Amino acid sequence: MDKLVKRLPFGVSTFSKIIEDNYIYIDKTKHIYDLILSGEKYFLSRPRRFGKSLLVSTMEELFKGNKQLFEGLYIYDKWDWSKSYPVLHIDLSEGGFDTLERLKTSLEDTIDDLAEDFEIDLKRKTREKRFAELIKKISKKTGKKVVVLVDEYDFPIIDNMSNLEVAEKNRETLSEFYQILKTSGEYIHFIFLTGVSKFVKNSVFSKLNHLDDISIDSKYSTICGYTEEDLEKHFTYYIKTLSEKQNISYDDAIKRIKKCYDGYSWDGENFLYNPSSIISTFSKNKFANYWFNTGTPTFLMDLIKKDAVDLSVFMNSKLYFKDDFPTWDLHDVDFTTALLQTGYLTIKSNTISITGEEQYNLGIPNKEVERSLFNYLLAAYTNNTPKEMTQISDDFLSYLIKSDEDNLSILLDSLVGSVPYHSHMSYWKNYQIFFNGFFSGMGLKMISEKANSQGRIDYVLKFNGLHVIVELKYSQKKTLDAMFDEAWGQIAKKRYYQEYQDKNLKVLTIAIRDTNAKEVQCQIKTLEELKKIKTE
Repeated sequence: MDKLVKRLPFGVSTFSKIIEDNYIYIDKTKHIYDLILSGEKYFLSRPRRFGKSLLVSTMEELFKGNKQLFEGLYIYDKWDWSKSYPVLHIDLSEGGFDTLERLKTSLEDTIDDLAEDFEIDLKRKTREKRFAELIKKISKKTGKKVVVLVDEYDFPIIDNMSNLEVAEKNRETLSEFYQILKTSGEYIHFIFLTGVSKFVKNSVFSKLNHLDDISIDSKYSTICGYTEEDLEKHFTYYIKTLSEKQNISYDDAIKRIKKCYDGYSWDGENFLYNPSSIISTFSKNKFANYWFNTGTPTFLMDLIKKDAVDLSVFMNSKLYFKDDFPTWDLHDVDFTTALLQTGYLTIKSNTISITGEEQYNLGIPNKEVERSLFNYLLAAYTNNTPKEMTQISDDFLSYLIKSDEDNLSILLDSLVGSVPYHSHMSYWKNYQIFFNGFFSGMGLKMISEKANSQGRIDYVLKFNGLHVIVELKYSQKKTLDAMFDEAWGQIAKKRYYQEYQDKNLKVLTIAIRDTNAKEVQCQIKTLEELKKIKTE
């Protein structure tokens, strides 16, 4: 590697280390400068692995007045370096808060460590009193107001959503702890909290007045994450290397990166790449599902398993919220809100509703997230692990490419055996939704209910130049053979293949007979075989 090429900040979220050790840094200091000029108390929600910790670390060095670290950045000649502030940086992202006692011990250790850093002797006995004493004494000792930066303020709560008793106790303890930030206001210059969620009842937001939530403020929509401009400006060397390793052109590499990892937005206008996925892609020089391993809070998967979430929510193109960033009730978590705040959904557009309210329309950001989401959902439905679902998807594609009907039938017969029933859905709809999720989880380009001049094709799948027409047949009474005869006659008569005659085409029919026990079989035909089918 050329010595002039900056290093990839893989797993590095400390600002000073990034600058001093020649890692790539995307300059966010204009956002920080505007933020500090505009107010004093802020909250920012972003998904895990989206750059919140680096943002907090950058603020810490700025308030400490470490001017040399900011040379060449936007803020360098705008900040008043004659002023500096004592900074209390509290990081709750490390985890390990599965009991109330562990959280209390962690908070007490944090207070003691900060007191030691500032050479403060604390006299008070209770945790909250000691925290208040710490803030006051630091301010008195330095003659300056204190800056408080809290990273992942809610981690001890959301990491225990599968155990609401612990989550509730942790919430109460944190609420009392954060309340000190309100009562110690005369000694505090600036407060910044990051997290995933925003709880509504008896939380820090009800105890700490005037905490400005900038999560969907368009001025700060790109305060975390990489823009298209950032990608092409700072990662040129790595894009070129990736294209060579993948044996594709530079432009094709950019297009594929965009398809896989772009698409996050918090205003519906500015779209971003997930930093963790981008760094992982360039580090390993391959396209893969990195979000699968790093972006999913445990509580979200627990919620899916506990509530058997209905896949039909993802067939609804009208997911949205209005006006304010949505909040949570600890005991009644809205699944759509959880998906939004954890990064599985994002704001696709921002419109004004018929009632005059701002409406934020939601959708899945990109292919990487889509595959992660549906593999997790189907894993919860079928009692497979997400990793097993990925393998099942890969096997399906392999059998399909080989036209291996027997193994396709065995695979789908086993998988469909776990499809749940919901009283508010017809059985046919249930299977349709299931296969929607299954095909989406493969990361394929999929069109459902594709209309032609004579009917609607259930699915059209596209994969590496291969086009697959899929017809799904379901019955509780008809035999599998009868369903196949009906399907092939329908496909041939309505000429579903007409616009794909010049493509590499396969036609797959999946027949499901649901009586006391489910039976699933597959048949595959080529274009030539279809044209030989006689129709009335």
